[in-house]
Amino acid sequence: MLKSLYINNYALIDKLELDFDSGLNVITGETGAGKSIIIGALGLILGNRADKNVVNKNTNKKCIVEGVYDKLSEKVIVLLTTNDFDVEDVLRIRREITAEGKSRAFINDTPASLSQLKSFATLLIDVNSQNQAYIFKKPEFQLSMLDDLAGTNSEMDAYTVKYKKYSELRKKYNSLIEKEKEAQKNQDFIKFQFEELELASLISGEEKQIRSELQLMDNAELIKETLYLTTQKLSENDANIVSDIEMVLSELQSLQQIHSKYVELYERLNSSLLELKDVAAEYGYLNENTEFEPEKHTQLQDRLDMILHLQQKHGLHSVEELIEYKDVLDSQLLDFGTLSQEIEMVNAEVSKSYKIVESAAAVLSKKRLRAIPMIKKRIVLGLQDLGMKDANFQISVNILENITAVGIDAVDFLFSSNKGHKADSVAKVASGGELSRLVLTLKSMLSVNKNLPTVIFDEIDTGVSGDIATKVGNVMQKMADNMQVITITHLPQIAAKGSAHYKVFKKEIEDVTYSDILLLSKEQRSQEIALMISGDANNESALKMAEELMN
Repeated sequence: MLKSLYINNYALIDKLELDFDSGLNVITGETGAGKSIIIGALGLILGNRADKNVVNKNTNKKCIVEGVYDKLSEKVIVLLTTNDFDVEDVLRIRREITAEGKSRAFINDTPASLSQLKSFATLLIDVNSQNQAYIFKKPEFQLSMLDDLAGTNSEMDAYTVKYKKYSELRKKYNSLIEKEKEAQKNQDFIKFQFEELELASLISGEEKQIRSELQLMDNAELIKETLYLTTQKLSENDANIVSDIEMVLSELQSLQQIHSKYVELYERLNSSLLELKDVAAEYGYLNENTEFEPEKHTQLQDRLDMILHLQQKHGLHSVEELIEYKDVLDSQLLDFGTLSQEIEMVNAEVSKSYKIVESAAAVLSKKRLRAIPMIKKRIVLGLQDLGMKDANFQISVNILENITAVGIDAVDFLFSSNKGHKADSVAKVASGGELSRLVLTLKSMLSVNKNLPTVIFDEIDTGVSGDIATKVGNVMQKMADNMQVITITHLPQIAAKGSAHYKVFKKEIEDVTYSDILLLSKEQRSQEIALMISGDANNESALKMAEELMN
């Protein structure tokens, strides 16, 4: 339960420390005194988003709100452990807001996220406000309440997991279908490009080879003439280089007998002669085989033009890049085939998942329907206890053709407070006071089912008075037998039921207005309730009535 609440520098609150009772805690005060400000501050440690406007503008201090909870449930301890927070005898949740609106949160002095605060809030406190009474009219909220009352939350959680998987598969299937449609638009073009490159039979390095061969052909006449003259001078003229060197060697042969160094020189020159003869023979061969072949030249030029055209067409710069691009196109064409297979496979998974979800939705629906008669009976009895003896409450369930995120049930709460009148949608017929009593009845049932340690009512009694107010107070008092109840009220009948009574009031310090709160003594309670009854805290009749209400 909420053991204590500390608020510093929040809106009109300078500094406030509250220790709550374990039973029915009543908060009263004049309109505008700041009662709901306390609930707003509490909302910060429940994970609500912060606004920099909540920070008191009269100081440069940051806003701090801290709640301390004790008697922790096993679920809270598990959540602490799961999120790596320290497990202690109490749970401390703190929120800090700077003047610039920057927010920090802590759980047992360890930094925490807002989503983590919200996770803990669902296990610690159920806050009910006037606004929630109107939210109660929404079908999705009514269905959530039905699951709470029917005890089908575990089935709903299991269904949600199955439905989420189905939704993800369905999303994947639709994405693949869109991908296939886009692919089909491009497939013919990609196939044409691939076949064009495939037909080209490109070979790595061939562009360089073709250019080299064309250069030889284009210069064939010059090459042949040069080779002819070179061959003649080397070995074919009457006076040629080879013959001259042979003569020199013949003359040098006799010197070999004189000294060994001439032997070495002779051998070196003879080796050069052999190399020169080989070069002359090679030049002669090249000369004989160098011809300009017009047909081959045309073929090579056409091949080069085709390669250059493909490079320009695809914005590439080499045969190697064209070959790589052809492989990419080939892979894309293969993907078209595997895409169809993947779509078929995912479609089968979608069908299988749908059957699972459909079955889970049917089970969930049956359990909801089975619980409705008892729920209706309990609600009608609760409304009768609150003075609505002719109340009629029904839960209409329409079975949908298609599954949704919450199953196949569309729920509408039907209500009538007058005898002989047909129950109609709560959103149409319930007045403010009737809606407040209906919400209180449901919450009194839900608080037990949810097993929450603390329930807060923020002026949920709006629209009721007199004897009905006393009955509302009795319901809250009964709820407080099993849990901590905190209620903000304007009704003396409800205030008198509290086991602890707090008064919110305004005070001025150096011409600045602040909100403060005081735990009232028994005498102070009598005066506060008398004030609520008559407008005069010292009115004897009102004081006597206050005493009677408190006893």
